[in-house]
Amino acid sequence: MSNQHFVMVVDDEEVIRDVLCSFLEKKGHKTLALSDGQSAITRAEKEKPDVILMDIKMPGLDGITACRMLRRIWQFTPGTGIIMISGYGTEKNVKKAFSSGAIDVIKKPFDLEDVNQRINIWFEVRNVEDELSRSLLYTEKVTWYLGSGLRGLIN
Repeated sequence: MSNQHFVMVVDDEEVIRDVLCSFLEKKGHKTLALSDGQSAITRAEKEKPDVILMDIKMPGLDGITACRMLRRIWQFTPGTGIIMISGYGTEKNVKKAFSSGAIDVIKKPFDLEDVNQRINIWFEVRNVEDELSRSLLYTEKVTWYLGSGLRGLIN
């Protein structure tokens, strides 16, 4: 197998899945598109992805619940980063996402290069063994990226 990173894209909107997968494949990532949280859990247990981009609000099993369940399954193997994406970026949803185990929340509409950069930052920090240290390092790098003039303000 090649050095490609495996990114799972979970969103109930087909156009979002198609756009993200197409873009990430052009950036050299292997992708898998899924439409709901239950499918994400089933597939992720078998084919542990490097990163999951998951919508917060989906019919059936929502992203928050799916994230919480995956974190329980992987409690001793934390190498997969879960980045929530949402059109409902309220403070309440953001807090729920982080408390469920997500490493980041990206609001829709999003910039594709921004999504790719955050994925790449995860790859830089994911091997830090201590979870708190890994989380702090990720946050520091994303904050620097967003505030460095490379990106400007958070959307």
